[in-house]
Amino acid sequence: MLWKKRKLRILTVVVFAGVLIFGALRQNSTGRGELGEIQVAMWNLGKVDNLQLSYEYRWKQNGSAGGETMHAWADMLTGDWISEHYTTDEDGTRLYLKQFCDGRNLYHYIDWSGEWEQILPQQRENTVIPDYEMVTDLGYDGTDVEDLERITEDGAVEITCSFTQEYLEEAWENQVAQVEKSYAFYEKSGADENAVKTAALSVQQHKQAHYEDMTATYVIDENQILRSIEYQITLIMPEITQDLSGNKMLGKDRKMQITVTAEVDRYNQGGIANKVQQYKTLVQEYME
Repeated sequence: MLWKKRKLRILTVVVFAGVLIFGALRQNSTGRGELGEIQVAMWNLGKVDNLQLSYEYRWKQNGSAGGETMHAWADMLTGDWISEHYTTDEDGTRLYLKQFCDGRNLYHYIDWSGEWEQILPQQRENTVIPDYEMVTDLGYDGTDVEDLERITEDGAVEITCSFTQEYLEEAWENQVAQVEKSYAFYEKSGADENAVKTAALSVQQHKQAHYEDMTATYVIDENQILRSIEYQITLIMPEITQDLSGNKMLGKDRKMQITVTAEVDRYNQGGIANKVQQYKTLVQEYME
């Protein structure tokens, strides 16, 4: 049972991350001065020695709400990083997963098992810091932007972009492809039959969904380093319903309001590397 629970939770982290991760659709060719400013701030962030990153995904639909939160600490000089993952629903917020990576090996700590476990290469897709691409790769260019606003305050710069319909369609197609890829990986990982069926239905749900609109707001500090991104998204997606026999199926389209936020809490501070080292020592001692 613990194994099944673990597989279902990792499914949430990996397979359903398609609506949370904004992968690159373009090479680094911005075509607008403000977008170049954002990309430079992302590149500068990629040069720091260490960082603390917070990520939050919140949704609202038909009076219901929920979300996921992640906090990560990374030592960019050694490649070591740690992350803590929280979920929020009607029962409140709870920690469900911790991760440690030494740049090569990935370890999970599942709250209900109370144990650290090494994730084998065939059980994972990569060892990259969760959502790191979101803050280091712009992923679109000037042709994808419908409107843009830039303001400055106390040395900081805030840039807000809205996107063309063509970009929204292409961006969602990219998300569906990522979900399908993660689902195929999950299916091969040995999950139980019911969990695979639920995941397959979610893939079909994503295929029938689309972005209605999206804006992205970036904040750059006085050192020209990216400090935060906030996406405001309206997503149209069919709901998953269940008949009297317990069979799940897709229902009517519903409008979902989504906010995705990534914040660089700190960078180039010794306490970050110390925290990562403490985790590393803990995991190494446990695995011995």
